[in-house]
Amino acid sequence: MTELFQTILMRVTLAGVASAVALRMVGGGALREIIKAAAGLLMLLALLQPLSGLRTAAWDGWGVPSQEDIAAIQEQNTQTTMSTVAASIAEMVEQRTQKEGFDCTVDVTMANDENGILQVDRVTVYYGGRDAARLEELRAILTEECGVPEERQEMIAR
Repeated sequence: MTELFQTILMRVTLAGVASAVALRMVGGGALREIIKAAAGLLMLLALLQPLSGLRTAAWDGWGVPSQEDIAAIQEQNTQTTMSTVAASIAEMVEQRTQKEGFDCTVDVTMANDENGILQVDRVTVYYGGRDAARLEELRAILTEECGVPEERQEMIAR
């Protein structure tokens, strides 16, 4: 950045000196006005020409994203949403089952239905040995709390 500033300063100074010399040599009249206009254009050139080559790292990424980039971003957003919602549901179900006295951990997977709406796909429950006698009660809680039918529930003993 300092180098750019030095370049601009040197070019403007040289353009100013050249303009002053040209104006000194020309007396008055229409030629003087033409020299003033040329000097102004020379100053603009001295200022803008170094800036035209300026490329910063922040500008390199600017541009119109491709359709593939947009699709990748949408897919990443969908995956992030699915994992966040699944983790929240799993935590809520674990808290609810702990209130009922169950010792279990829950994994939830999400999927889009045929209309593209995000929903709970499968609930996997890892339960302790003493909870084996109460599996039907545990399944009922999952059906009520998550709305997941029994065929999409998986119970695994730890």
